[in-house]
Amino acid sequence: MPLELAALRSRSGLSRRKDKLLPPPESWRELGGHPIELLREIDRYLKRANGERLPPRGRLRWMIFCLQYACPAIRKIYSEHHKGDAVPETHDRREGLMVAIQVCSQLSMGFKHILRHDYQLSDARYSRVRSRVRECAQLVLELIRMEQRLRALRYQKLPASAWLDCNRIFFAIRQCEDVHAEHKALSCLQVPLERKDGNTELSRRLPQNISIHQLFILIQLFGLMDTNTVSSQKMHIVDAQLAKVLPKLEAVTDTGVALAMGQVIVYGNQDRPPFFERQDEKAEASLARQRLLAEEEQGATGGQQVPVAVCIDLLLLEESLRQEHEQLYRLFDSSDADDRSRMVADLQDLTRLLTVDAMCDKLHMKRRRHPRNYSLGKKILYVYTGFMSVYQLLMETEVADDERALLSDEHQLRDALAERSALIATDRDSSSAGQWFVMDVSAGGVHIKTRESQFTTALFIGQLVAFGYTRDELQSPTVAYVSRFLRNGPDIEVTLRTLSTRVEATAVQSDFLSQSEMALPAIWARLVDGREGVILHQSHRLSLATPVALERGGERVSRTIQSTGTLQREFILHVLDRDTVE
Repeated sequence: MPLELAALRSRSGLSRRKDKLLPPPESWRELGGHPIELLREIDRYLKRANGERLPPRGRLRWMIFCLQYACPAIRKIYSEHHKGDAVPETHDRREGLMVAIQVCSQLSMGFKHILRHDYQLSDARYSRVRSRVRECAQLVLELIRMEQRLRALRYQKLPASAWLDCNRIFFAIRQCEDVHAEHKALSCLQVPLERKDGNTELSRRLPQNISIHQLFILIQLFGLMDTNTVSSQKMHIVDAQLAKVLPKLEAVTDTGVALAMGQVIVYGNQDRPPFFERQDEKAEASLARQRLLAEEEQGATGGQQVPVAVCIDLLLLEESLRQEHEQLYRLFDSSDADDRSRMVADLQDLTRLLTVDAMCDKLHMKRRRHPRNYSLGKKILYVYTGFMSVYQLLMETEVADDERALLSDEHQLRDALAERSALIATDRDSSSAGQWFVMDVSAGGVHIKTRESQFTTALFIGQLVAFGYTRDELQSPTVAYVSRFLRNGPDIEVTLRTLSTRVEATAVQSDFLSQSEMALPAIWARLVDGREGVILHQSHRLSLATPVALERGGERVSRTIQSTGTLQREFILHVLDRDTVE
């Protein structure tokens, strides 16, 4: 079983006696109230242990000892931070999640060493350690699942090496063990997932018992969801929705025929989430490289000649998500007082709807519609974040020239701040840190990055922004919203999806608001398809078919809310009907 493991150290007898690895210390229990420090101690010990040649029985005993101390600490960190803000991160959140991720990876590596040793045994010797093989295989997949889940809280992807080991282990174990047998799951992520409407009872917890087969499917589907587009505060909703249908989902052996609608495929030597289309040529090439590597390192010949794969049918998951989405949207769009009051009681219910909507969107393959133009050099972007900040920027672009001259100094300061991703520079910042840099641009949006610090501008999925590539372009900015995050080392990458390049600040009045001579701040937008739209703050959303009046070019025009174009956490874009001048 080829696994992504570092080589074990070889030492002389004298060296081994001088620097002998001792069992994990009992003194760890004194750090029970300090989970970050405890995990750091465990991480240091595991890094040493995973480089040593140890007998499998002794290694397993020490790994289990470390796991028993690590689980409560990881659970405490996860419970504290799984609903916290992700951009920017607090110091405790960053340090806690980073060390928890590292410990999961090191624990997984320790059990992989045992698994690789036992899997290479002869049939007679293997039969005596079958229970240990099954136990280690399940623990490795559970730890990969935990690492994946903790990384998602930080908008990080599971490494390719973890994907590769997950798939290789599952495909190897399913040939000789019962992967459907359920056993008690680790409790590290066993925290409340959701609250019932109007009740303080906690429900929808992760499975208490789980099988290798179910763990494999959870890892595959969570990766398929691309949780970098989901609010970190509602990431647990993905867990809840997957847990609802997990017992009914199955990974079946691929027969080589074309994939049916709603199916995805996973190859045994795959280092990424499932494919929506067959990738037989890529799988064969990867398998050939694996055989060559085995021949160079071990002199082994033969081995697997044809890629193996399994297919997962997503139709049950899609139907479950569709029903959940319909129920949540009915509450969101309802005019009934009881339904609306229940939605208002929990301000996060909108994000729950958006999370389910994002999951539905990920169940189908998406092809890039607009080519990317990659930026050469350090191209800077000026970014305004938040609905009212964008609205104020658009209002100021419409003032008379003489007034603009009076506000010149204020605008220069404002634009200088828009160029900065952090208003306060840290000691480690270089001259270019704390700025927004363009990575690539397309007709659909722009991909930017910055060096992250604790002072980075607060961002969240679904936040309205306005941007320009120069200060002059801020006179007619592009309006977009934050659609995706990705942490890549010390940098945070942000994807902005364009809403419109032709926008104006305006005010919207419905018949009800006109009675009290009130109006809502709004942004008029010319959409890509030529239609008109109006962007309102989420708290000011209007019902469909509502007649409204707004000003454009000094004229008062009447419109009707025709449909909802874009629904996000901070704003809603309503599509308007044809022009009518009063």
